[in-house]
Amino acid sequence: MSKSTISKWVKNIELSPLAQARIDSNYTKGQLASQKTIKEKTYRKNLEADIFAINKLKNVNLFSELSLLLCTMIYQCEGSKSIKDSVTFTNSDPDLIKTFLFLFRKSFDLDENKFRVLMHLHNYHNENLQKKFWSNITGIPIQKFLKTTNKVNTGLYKKEDYQGCIQVRYKDVKIGRIISAVAKKFMERYK
Repeated sequence: MSKSTISKWVKNIELSPLAQARIDSNYTKGQLASQKTIKEKTYRKNLEADIFAINKLKNVNLFSELSLLLCTMIYQCEGSKSIKDSVTFTNSDPDLIKTFLFLFRKSFDLDENKFRVLMHLHNYHNENLQKKFWSNITGIPIQKFLKTTNKVNTGLYKKEDYQGCIQVRYKDVKIGRIISAVAKKFMERYK
């Protein structure tokens, strides 16, 4: 007999608190077992993807053209599209910020004095600790940090390990134009 038929027959039957607790207990155990199985499968699939990535990347040489191309494509995704007076890259992911700046520095002969950082923090952040954190990530001295912007937090949601969001600015419109042009010309190849 199908479960849907039985369900229709018994849907109006009231269970005792003990019976309901027993069903809830079994349901929870089943859910936990299912979640564990799914996590294990996901872990194995992620491990396979990591091994694939390691094998593909182990022989990649970041010669200047590849560094420039990667830098411009990351900027195209996350950087400011309006380059009026500076290259402006905004993100909250420390790894992405670090990677972009590595490629940016590798691709261009930069004057480190032209860098500035603007932090966007919530009221639960400690500004001094965040300055130290982001200075370490970016390699830009704290003295080059602009006045912090405080973002309103409703208090309903707080991301664990969220370090805030930063905007890295490099005051050189010429380099900004080059970044835009390289990304544009690269993408035009695939129209």
